[in-house]
Amino acid sequence: IHRNTFISSPRFLNPSLEFKQIPGLFFAGQITGVEGYIESAASGIIAGINAVRFIKGLKPIVFPTETIIGALCRYITSANADNFQPMKANFGIVPPLNIKVKSKKERNVKLAERSLSQIEKFISNNVV
Repeated sequence: IHRNTFISSPRFLNPSLEFKQIPGLFFAGQITGVEGYIESAASGIIAGINAVRFIKGLKPIVFPTETIIGALCRYITSANADNFQPMKANFGIVPPLNIKVKSKKERNVKLAERSLSQIEKFISNNVV
């Protein structure tokens, strides 16, 4: 039997992965409700960056929701807390495109292109 242990992140975490009740305490990995090795590592990177920013007195960063990691952080911190379940990275959690694209493959390419564009803007506006 496999069991995931995770906190109710929508109740306890901000999108920066900081604990709402204790500033400076950050959570990452499977305990937050992300599933997968890459997702857990990415959440650890975000929590680590924000922990350093907290120590330096800087505002935390929150990745754009058009990116997979930004959408995943939004999901785990804003889903319905009463029936919260862990989530893997997937295109279903990113905001939809503003245009209709019938082909799933083409839609995913457009979502990925939008994500890359958003992350480039994010990087140029933030010193990570």
